[in-house]
Amino acid sequence: MTEQFVFISCGQFTDVERRLGTQIAAMVRNITGLEPFFAEEVHDLNGLHTNILDALRNCVALIVVLHPRGKVTRPDNSIHVRASVWIEQEIAIAAYIQRAEHRSLPIIAFRHSSIGREGLRDLLNLNPIEFRDEAEVLAALPKYLHEWRSLEPSGIRLQLESVKGEVHAEHVTRRLRVTLINDSSNRITQYTCDVSIPSDVLSHWGSHYPSEVSSNEPGRRRFRFKETDKGSALPRSVEPRDKSQLAIFDYCTKCASIHAEFPASVGTEIIDATVWIDGREYAAKKTIQELAADAESRGAY
Repeated sequence: MTEQFVFISCGQFTDVERRLGTQIAAMVRNITGLEPFFAEEVHDLNGLHTNILDALRNCVALIVVLHPRGKVTRPDNSIHVRASVWIEQEIAIAAYIQRAEHRSLPIIAFRHSSIGREGLRDLLNLNPIEFRDEAEVLAALPKYLHEWRSLEPSGIRLQLESVKGEVHAEHVTRRLRVTLINDSSNRITQYTCDVSIPSDVLSHWGSHYPSEVSSNEPGRRRFRFKETDKGSALPRSVEPRDKSQLAIFDYCTKCASIHAEFPASVGTEIIDATVWIDGREYAAKKTIQELAADAESRGAY
């Protein structure tokens, strides 16, 4: 999963719980525009790694719903109602990720009124919202989700920006900059970055770039950059809390409009980039129109 997404930690033991998780997922998508991740049951270690651990590490926010899972009699004969072991573990893993990677992870937590506090959750400042009925969760959640509409991931990300370029054959061109931003506490020493661009906007320049690789998509050109590329100005590493430019492309929307069957559609063409670091994937994409609007807002055209 490469899009920004919200991890939903909700019980799936009963039909009511599964339905609630699905409803929360729909609400996340509709209100925030972020993609929800509501995992199915996991039956093996590979599935655990792929569906749960990786998702917890890569999510930009977390929603937790704690349902009761039965009573426990303690040595002092007091009765304690416990929550789902799975969800308690997911809370603990998320807390560890925040601490180990020095990043914030926004959390909205709901706790059934019958559940007591225990384990690591007893030490965390979750401030869960109490509920007795699932309808209360659905009624309360939108207020908090509206605050996540401008949510951005912390850590590592790619940035696509456009600025005014030079004049080629009486066409004012634009310059695309692909930047790797490292807001994490770790030094990036290895990376592979792929950039995919519509062919028509590159009409002014040579038929082949040194960094070009074969593309499986008709009408698009693909380029690859690594820290090991010889004879290039690419950074060998990116320091913590720093950023480095990985690629620059001059492109021409005028040429694309001339060759396009429907000139107005050029603005909807997509430029996308993906970078792989330590087995994790980070992606960014913008339409040509979005790049232009962003540049104008920055006074870069």
